Amino acid sequence: MNTTKCIFATAAFMGLSLAIAPFASAQPPVVVRVTKTTTTTGTISEFGPDRMVVRSETSPTPLHYTFTKSTTYVDETGAPVSIETVKSGLPVTVHFTRDGDRLLADKVVVQGPIVRVAPPPETRTTRTTTEEIGTVGEFGADAFTVRGEAAQAPVRYSYTKTTTYVDEDGNPVAVETVRSGVPVTVHYANEGERRVVSQVIVHKERPGLFERLRQKRNEERVREDAERLNRSEEKLRREKKD
Repeated sequence: MNTTKCIFATAAFMGLSLAIAPFASAQPPVVVRVTKTTTTTGTISEFGPDRMVVRSETSPTPLHYTFTKSTTYVDETGAPVSIETVKSGLPVTVHFTRDGDRLLADKVVVQGPIVRVAPPPETRTTRTTTEEIGTVGEFGADAFTVRGEAAQAPVRYSYTKTTTYVDEDGNPVAVETVRSGVPVTVHYANEGERRVVSQVIVHKERPGLFERLRQKRNEERVREDAERLNRSEEKLRREKKD
């Protein structure tokens, strides 16, 4: 009786082992791929859109390297350089990995002096602002006229939402203060055929106002001319010193 139980137990264990074995053997093996980075030092002989050729003393034949968008270009200090600086005849150290028969460049270290291309100078548009002294004639929805002392006819000026209105001390005033008969100084810039106003200075009416304003403006112009002359002389002295 015990022998029979033993035989059944052994058979059951063997059957369970045979049932588990296919699942255990079905698991795929774990493959660990190790990528090795190698370096080569030489001189670039060709540089194309997606590859470069480097001649090295350690290799009897030129080595062809493929580069991608992830390839980095640095100088000997590790500072990034533009790809435009990498050209034929330049000594380099190439860090690369092998992908089958291809040599993939990960990093290119440019050696020796590098001619860096300076960015183009910034272009600035300068608007010349002019001022005019006179008396307001008409004030409309988007423009007003001013009659100057020297003008034979009123001059039309356009104003915008950015136009500011101040008194003689520079304090803001309401646009409603600019009305017919009020003396003003208009700061404007020419835009095509329009005179666009940037600032309106509202003056108090008093005898001899325009004469004092003209005198003040002439004094400011003389001071500005003297400052420009001093800057020019200082620039000439620096250039002679250099």
